[in-house]
Amino acid sequence: MSCNKSVNIFLFGLVSGMTTDIRTSDQNQQILMTFAYAFSVTLMVTVSIISNIISIDTFRQKTIRSTTTGLCLLIYSCCSLFGIIMLECRLFQFLDSLTYLPFFILCNLISGLTVVFNRLCLWLNGLIALQRALHSFEHNRFLKKIRSQTIVSKQICFIIIVVFLMHIHEFICRVTLPDPVAPNKFVCQILYSQELLMLNQIISFTHLFVPFSLHIISTCLIIASISRRRAMLHQTTYWKQWFKQFRCHHHLFLAPILAMICTLPQLILSLKYSCVDVSLKWLLRLNTSANLIIYIPQSMTFFLFIYHSGSFWDTFKKQSILGKRFCSKRNTVVPIVKTAC
Repeated sequence: MSCNKSVNIFLFGLVSGMTTDIRTSDQNQQILMTFAYAFSVTLMVTVSIISNIISIDTFRQKTIRSTTTGLCLLIYSCCSLFGIIMLECRLFQFLDSLTYLPFFILCNLISGLTVVFNRLCLWLNGLIALQRALHSFEHNRFLKKIRSQTIVSKQICFIIIVVFLMHIHEFICRVTLPDPVAPNKFVCQILYSQELLMLNQIISFTHLFVPFSLHIISTCLIIASISRRRAMLHQTTYWKQWFKQFRCHHHLFLAPILAMICTLPQLILSLKYSCVDVSLKWLLRLNTSANLIIYIPQSMTFFLFIYHSGSFWDTFKKQSILGKRFCSKRNTVVPIVKTAC
């Protein structure tokens, strides 16, 4: 894709956008900007590592991992952890002394895998919601079969394979190029043809909206199923129970909504603008910020799936190694107060 004197900054990787911003700034600002960018990414990575290690320690407990939802959550936490560690590794691109080969590995392999694990988390999020919805329905032979550990393991493997296949074009089109604004240095960019660019945009929206829709629909089905049973049991209207159950389970909507809020800005920017000169600092920094917040959901695993769940929180406090140590150092632990449902 040719941009003449302009560059499609929206096909820059996250760190390449940062390095381009740094290298096109005044000499006396470069050290400060490098620190600011590195600190922002490292802070997010640190929070994410803590969150996901605690989550893995909780979800690996037999009472949770023996369920299909728990298995999905365990795989989700592992993917979040691996993806976020690769994000930190990409910061080595800041090193001006980096030669071509290590930069090539960071650009063509590590950066691509970071995106793949991020997209995997979106799909696993939807699968988690689907498994929860299936468990909310009455038992029958068909549901029992598709809710088995074997079937769910196959679903997870299928998702992993398909997501990797949907990113083959990105691995192929990632290139390590001489930096146009800094001689003897490199920059990581994705060079798509017009057809591949359009295909990539369709795939990107698919990765966001299909799992999002699956999650929202599954959560609504959970609330509907519980509301129907409670309405029959307590002899009340369905909609009265529905709003009551929505208040009790509204936290189930947090994960898909957060993923949508964090991912959609970058997709909108990539559609609105095409080839943009790197001298437009505000747009370059806006795109870099939009690329960075994509990884916020991966940093919030503990908050999204354990903190708001009474059963998972109880397992964290009583069974996980980190949870027991955390609680033992406090005389009193403030319990999560849940509305009676």
